[in-house]
Amino acid sequence: MKYLVLGDIHNEYKSLMDAYIYAQEHNLTIISVGDVVDYGPNPVEVIHLMNTLMKVDNTIAIEGNHDNKIYRYLKGNDVTVSKGMKSTVEAFEKDSTAKDSFNFIYENMKNFFVIGDTHITHGAFTSTYWEGDTESKQAKRAFLYGEIDNTKPFVEWNGQHYPHRTYGWVDAIPNGKTVIVGHDRSPFEEVPAFENNINQVTVSTNDNGGTVIFTDTGAGKGGFVSGVTLDEQGKFIDVIEFK
Repeated sequence: MKYLVLGDIHNEYKSLMDAYIYAQEHNLTIISVGDVVDYGPNPVEVIHLMNTLMKVDNTIAIEGNHDNKIYRYLKGNDVTVSKGMKSTVEAFEKDSTAKDSFNFIYENMKNFFVIGDTHITHGAFTSTYWEGDTESKQAKRAFLYGEIDNTKPFVEWNGQHYPHRTYGWVDAIPNGKTVIVGHDRSPFEEVPAFENNINQVTVSTNDNGGTVIFTDTGAGKGGFVSGVTLDEQGKFIDVIEFK
């Protein structure tokens, strides 16, 4: 079985459906890197479609930070509803079945997924991941958010606050290993580019010979969903755009 790794979906139903059709036509198993929800226009449709794909089509979903926040909101935790969350939160009020559908999705999400030498998560793998660390708070936070510089103040944009990012984790990817992530529309930018995101899949190889592929191309934020196809061993084949 070959694979189609999808970047952040963010409530973009047409893109998700197009990706599903493409996967069916090419006999590919879908792997979502997370952030299935928030921002985009079709939360109910995306939630129900992803639920179906996971139940009947062996789709694999990885937990994103937005999925995590929506789940905590539904559990009744003290979560501030951000601008990006509003469309998803409103969907639960309009469709009484959406909550159960989303809870199934979330409760079956993974922190990361490995195919051969290719390691897939939402945000980042810490340097200690390569030593077997998958359970520490640092590792689990990196899966969701990447790595940030807590010594610098947050940057405000459109009423939301964003941390300064760091990319030392990319330098730690070992020779021959490939990492695929979503989450980050401005790879290697300490401060997100906001209006000037390049909205294209970014591939970079470090000095060790390790490779990182950033797949978030701005779905739900004026961009689109992108996918990366992999062979049976997890080796990169191609980039596909679903606009």
